Amino acid sequence: MGGKRKLKKRSELTKKLLSFEADHVWVSENFETLLKQYAEQWIAVKDGKVIASAPDLTELLSKLHDPAYTCIEFITNESLEMIL
Repeated sequence: MGGKRKLKKRSELTKKLLSFEADHVWVSENFETLLKQYAEQWIAVKDGKVIASAPDLTELLSKLHDPAYTCIEFITNESLEMIL
């Protein structure tokens, strides 16, 4: 019985992660359009739709019910360097 529960949880997680990845791809594919509307703003994307935006990340996060598996991107024309 425990094995089926683990598989179901794993399947749900896989589905969420694949959706998350698809939203990042959608942002890349629609970047020019997004730049016109959301320049210098943070956006939250779920299922290929912008569900919230704000100029400040903290403000954006406060607008989200559950940011855990939400694609969040900063839309800018400037080159960004990521330090991981």
